[in-house]
Amino acid sequence: MRKLIIVSVVAMTIVSCENYWGKKTNLGFIDIPNYEVREIAYVPVEPKLYDASHPVDIFIGYDEFIYVVDSATSEIARYDMAFQPQGRLYIPGITKVVQDRTFNLLAIGTSDTIVNGVDYDLTTIYRIDFESSGILDFSFAAIEKVAVHPFYFKNSFSSSDAFVRFTDIAVQGGVSGELNNRYYVSRTGDNLNNAGFGPDNAVLTFSNSDEFVSGIPVTAAGAVYSDYFKAPKALASFTQPPQIAARPSQDFWIINDDEDQAIQVQHIQFEEGPFGAIYQPIFYSTTDPNTTGYLQTANRFNSPSDIAFAGDASGFVFIADAGVDSVYQFTSTGLEGVPPPPASTADLNAISTIGGFSDLRAVAYNDRILYVADAQNGTISRFKLTLDFE
Repeated sequence: MRKLIIVSVVAMTIVSCENYWGKKTNLGFIDIPNYEVREIAYVPVEPKLYDASHPVDIFIGYDEFIYVVDSATSEIARYDMAFQPQGRLYIPGITKVVQDRTFNLLAIGTSDTIVNGVDYDLTTIYRIDFESSGILDFSFAAIEKVAVHPFYFKNSFSSSDAFVRFTDIAVQGGVSGELNNRYYVSRTGDNLNNAGFGPDNAVLTFSNSDEFVSGIPVTAAGAVYSDYFKAPKALASFTQPPQIAARPSQDFWIINDDEDQAIQVQHIQFEEGPFGAIYQPIFYSTTDPNTTGYLQTANRFNSPSDIAFAGDASGFVFIADAGVDSVYQFTSTGLEGVPPPPASTADLNAISTIGGFSDLRAVAYNDRILYVADAQNGTISRFKLTLDFE
């Protein structure tokens, strides 16, 4: 009798159910991500840095410090990632600073030099050496002039040498000790053939012990050009912080700010061939349908002043155009804008220009943050892509 009651109850329960396996769950409450609603753009990140009076360059070091060139005081100012001051170092006439992978700094400044009784202010590369002290402290740093133009490659001097200027430095990452920390230097001037060493307008190679190696000839269209570079203004290495992820590469990006140079930004590729090393320009598409803008459109920029290359997986390239006080962003293959994320239905890259500056001088990129130096406002601003926020 007891068994009969149990079976009857179970049977009644099953019959009373609308569906033996239960109702199908309604998933309508789940918010499906829609990237079309979230604008893809670079947005300001607070705080700004107001400590430098006239910032003209910025570099994020392998030591995870921020280095700012303050031309108002001719100093390198160092900050931690929270913009807390870490000290200042005086370098006469300083315009540029970079760091190699030994944590030493290389800076472009000037030095007073007397030649034949005449005082000249000559462009100079300085090395700020922390290795000898083992302490990353400005007060213990050794400052050395490692290249005063033109005496790093010749003993004679002409009046035109006084008008030559070093414009930027890019440190290489080599696979060997000899190649690692070699560096490129861009140079401008008027002389077409300086003592048989080629034109003043050039990119030079220095060893990691600061010895001049050579000017760089470029192979293009089956010919070799010793005068390929026109008014080279800025360089960027393919080897970028952080230290653990820095790729070994001898390629570099260059900005040529010359009215006769239609393609203003170029990737110069280093290649070891059967007959020796060659440098050759890489040309990127200007017709790709995935974007509406291109890095290598002829005369794309008004007055490009600086370039930054992202060392992370994005491979983004940032161009500071002083002529319109705006920063433009491109992919590593020269397409303008940010590629749409996987969940997006967009067909085109999202153009992410940043404007509104007063005297745009320099850009730097590190850990998904873009840094922009505005000399007139005396600020270093930070920007982050909306897709990179957690």
